[in-house]
Amino acid sequence: MDNRESILDVALKLFADKGYDAVGVQEVVDAAGITKPTLYHYFGSKYGLLEAILDTGFERLMDKVSGPMNSSDSDVREQLFNVAKAFLTFAVDDGIFFSFMLSLMYSPRSSDSYKAVKPHLLNLYQNVIDMFMRASNQLGNMNGRQEQFAMGFLGLLNQYAYTYSEKTPVMDEELKNHVTDGDIRALIQQYMYGIVN
Repeated sequence: MDNRESILDVALKLFADKGYDAVGVQEVVDAAGITKPTLYHYFGSKYGLLEAILDTGFERLMDKVSGPMNSSDSDVREQLFNVAKAFLTFAVDDGIFFSFMLSLMYSPRSSDSYKAVKPHLLNLYQNVIDMFMRASNQLGNMNGRQEQFAMGFLGLLNQYAYTYSEKTPVMDEELKNHVTDGDIRALIQQYMYGIVN
């Protein structure tokens, strides 16, 4: 692991554990075993470090989900299953980043952390909207509600991952047990039909 990757890794762990605003540059450089000029050389500032963490983390997330999102699968349930499986597998495999991402989603709107994460969240959201747009011919009841479908789907996945990852002190162990094909299919079934059916 090179210096830049090491700094990103250390900073992500600190930010996820304590919150972006609670961690100072000195704490990051001390934990990474580097000097402030080294951090500034790579990232320019603490905010630049945050942007780099988000860029690399969302790139990993999009690498996982973009294939299933853009597939030409003719069965929308199967496509949603594949997207959910990729998303939840990412939440297990990259749990520290995933938890950090969720925490930033609920940061104050005027904060630097929210300003940094917002374009990534909007990009993910737009990709899910586009997926529903492409599936609209299969879902006759969509009636221009692709944005609502996307919000509901992403909200369901985020809440599912969050709920199970919080049930145990071992990060993501509980979630890992619920990212089975059967559990994900049941989740998609619930999403498609609601609680009445």
